[in-house]
Amino acid sequence: MNDLDTLSARRTVRKAARRLAEDAPKLAVGSAGAYRAGLATRAAELRRAVLLAWLSGVPERVIAADGGLSPSVVHEWVSTGKPPGEAAGGPG
Repeated sequence: MNDLDTLSARRTVRKAARRLAEDAPKLAVGSAGAYRAGLATRAAELRRAVLLAWLSGVPERVIAADGGLSPSVVHEWVSTGKPPGEAAGGPG
């Protein structure tokens, strides 16, 4: 991957992490079910961004720093190799 792809992937991780952090208090105002669904959606968005960044060649430690995540979480997500909601044996 080229530097532009890498920068774009890193920017996507930061944006997804920021959206999760910003939306959490807003989601808490609604029902418990809506809160869980909203957080799950934002977390899935962040996880997909992490995987795409890793596939673009961004090192795990850099992804962790960009997303404000622990390196162990990034490693776990990367080691599973599939975005959330994707069936085993599906594309990816």
